[in-house]
Amino acid sequence: MPGASERDATAGSASIGPRPARAALLLAFAAIYFIWGSTYLAIKIAGETLPPFLLAGARNMVAGAALVVWATLRGVPRPSPREWLGAAGVGICMVVLSNAPIVWVQREVDSGVVALFTAMSPVFIAIFNRIRLGTPIRARVLQGMGLGTIGLAILASSTLQSAPRPILVPIIILAVASWGVGITFGRDWPNARDVMMASGAQMLAGGGIAALLGMAGGELSGFTFADASTRSILAWWYLTIFGSMVTYTAYQWLLGHVEATTVATSTYVNPIVAIALGVAFGGEHLDPKVLIAAAFLIPAVMLVIGRRGVNIPAGGVNRRG
Repeated sequence: MPGASERDATAGSASIGPRPARAALLLAFAAIYFIWGSTYLAIKIAGETLPPFLLAGARNMVAGAALVVWATLRGVPRPSPREWLGAAGVGICMVVLSNAPIVWVQREVDSGVVALFTAMSPVFIAIFNRIRLGTPIRARVLQGMGLGTIGLAILASSTLQSAPRPILVPIIILAVASWGVGITFGRDWPNARDVMMASGAQMLAGGGIAALLGMAGGELSGFTFADASTRSILAWWYLTIFGSMVTYTAYQWLLGHVEATTVATSTYVNPIVAIALGVAFGGEHLDPKVLIAAAFLIPAVMLVIGRRGVNIPAGGVNRRG
């Protein structure tokens, strides 16, 4: 669920402003912890009656357009054609190849399981940073990768046993890897300097391409809005307003006031929230193997994003969820 739109987490922490009121901090952390954690169940509900690529595409287009308008009203120049091309590249990685496939997969895989898979994005980011910059992978990160590999193997084994199609597991892993590509290599692609404008452009471009692919793939064939349930439509609006716009604003605000590694803790809180909500409200079953996998994966992510691990974006507007 976090591209060039986020630039560096370290850049956000380098200019930390005066410490704000405790209530404001609590609300912002509640947003990135619980709203982002809840988006996995919301995706599952929205995908019950809405086509996956059109769902992801329309959601990102609406949220992206809102951010672009907001940035424009603040006097930010709109992206140049070259910057739109870079935004489209990041959008393809993060919406078309990551968010939309996750929506499709969650029609058949529990939302909590998907959240655990996607929690491993920091490991992919560390690997891609090594390829992109030659950044050495520290011992702490290697330990996290080792734990993460064991956890992923256990989780994949559990998912393969319960999923109706084995292909779903590699699709989830490829979606998480695509997210990592957008986060790391996307920083080298031309994008608007303003973070809000860049993120909005990425969402708008990626959402538009996802929607076009959905239409080309026949998702509109035989589909009418009368077929969409009220709960799916409400879930879509929740994802668009709260899952994208509200949490993005909270995320960027926190990076201006709190250390980036503290903001990044959402990466291992989100799966816990997703699993709890899936079991409580989504009718999902808690496989003991999933709990065992979580016992490896969550400490693995904590090692990777720790202060002596690697500095990575905590997520952001284009999160998988």
